[in-house]
Amino acid sequence: MIKLLTNLWTARALVILGLLAGYIPIAFTFGHIGDAQHLLIDSSSHSWHHFFREGVGDLGASAVILFIMFAAPRFRNPALWWVMLITMFGFYAPFWVGAPFMDELAAPSMTAEIAHLRMAVPALLGCFLARRHYFAG
Repeated sequence: MIKLLTNLWTARALVILGLLAGYIPIAFTFGHIGDAQHLLIDSSSHSWHHFFREGVGDLGASAVILFIMFAAPRFRNPALWWVMLITMFGFYAPFWVGAPFMDELAAPSMTAEIAHLRMAVPALLGCFLARRHYFAG
């Protein structure tokens, strides 16, 4: 069991699972672009810009995380692991960071909350299981 938890492929699989779980929420984000129900101001499409920016940012963060998880051993070091953790924090923290201050910033439903947890928990667990491979040597 310990060998399974220390295997880098286990960590990679968890990260991939978390990122794949994010496909539906990211697709919803892109789906809001052009939808008149998702305008902040009736005469402005600026809110669509924010959906586009968030969606592209999510895809970019996913690419960075995967790039780091699949880095060759000679490139793995503590700084790279910290970049991955910080990228994950920027990707997942917005799900919860505003909720204690404003109810409007919480997930709109329990289904959405569960979707956020399905994204974040495996990926973060994978990140921490991979840590030893970036701090070794």
